[in-house]
Amino acid sequence: MSALEVIRADIPDFPGCEGEMECRLSDEQVRSYVGERLAALDAGQLAPEEKQLYDRVLYRSEFMNQEAFRIFDENRDEKRIAAVLDADAALIAAAKTLDASGGKTGPALKAINDAFDKRDAVMLSPP
Repeated sequence: MSALEVIRADIPDFPGCEGEMECRLSDEQVRSYVGERLAALDAGQLAPEEKQLYDRVLYRSEFMNQEAFRIFDENRDEKRIAAVLDADAALIAAAKTLDASGGKTGPALKAINDAFDKRDAVMLSPP
C-alpha cells in the first residue's frame, strides 16, 4: 500500500502533493487530523513535562512550517513528494497512538513530535 493510500484510509479527500495548492491543503488536513486527536486529550491531567510537549505539538498542528514549505516548493519533484507523503503517513500513524495510549500520553506525544521533526527535515532537505 502506498503512502497516499495509507493517508487516504484516514483522510479520504486527501489531495496529495502534486501542485502547490494541493500540497498546502494536504498539509492542513494532516495537521488538522493530528490536532483533533490532541484536542480530545484532557490537557489538565498531563504531568508538567507532558503538558509542555503537548503544547509544542498542538502548536505545530495549528501552523504550517512556512520555511519548510518555501524550500520544498522551490524544488518539488517526485522523489521529494514521495518523501513528504511518507512523512505525512508516519505523522498520522503517530497521532493514532494517542487513541491507543491507555492514558500514557507521553510516548505518543513524543512520537508525534518526532514525526513532525522528520516531516520538516524531509521538506528542508536539499533536492
